Amino acid sequence: MSVEELKRVVLEKARAEADQIIAEAKKKAEAIVREAEEKKKRFIDSEKSKLRRELQVESRIGEARRRARLILSSIRAEIAKEIEEKAFEKLNNLDSKKRVESLRILLEESLGELRRAVPSLNRVEVYVSPKDKGNIEDLLRTMGGNVDFKVIEDPGIIGGVKVSSGEILVDNTYNTRLRKATVEVFKEVLRELSA
Repeated sequence: MSVEELKRVVLEKARAEADQIIAEAKKKAEAIVREAEEKKKRFIDSEKSKLRRELQVESRIGEARRRARLILSSIRAEIAKEIEEKAFEKLNNLDSKKRVESLRILLEESLGELRRAVPSLNRVEVYVSPKDKGNIEDLLRTMGGNVDFKVIEDPGIIGGVKVSSGEILVDNTYNTRLRKATVEVFKEVLRELSA
């Protein structure tokens, strides 16, 4: 065999071995890439599952919070209604002497506030519960002064008074005072609950 032929055979054998090494390297590389892709896919699937579980938990927590707010709101409404009902009952059942004294105090406060707002007060409308009309008229007569009073029955008022100069209205009814007191009690209860 000639040197040229020997070179050619060695080169062919070297190429064949190189091709085989390259083919094996490609297979190993492809296997490594496939394995890495599978690991990546498993990792992504695992993370997606964790995320779904966490989202479900967050969703449940959010729903539970919403339901808790609805329950608290309902309880607050029931408590407010119960407080108002009991207070209305007590106010409606005040004995005559206490009721007249309460009306006197509320009327004086209201007229004082009205006089501060309208110094030249000469005509006042006084809105009262039908059952308090006589008592208010008696109180107004004893208060005297040069103001013309008109007493108007308002069946929506359970007690107390509303006084109006025509421009300004001072609402000192049991209804309004009770609503304000209920709001304050409610605020206090909420502060204690959140503490």
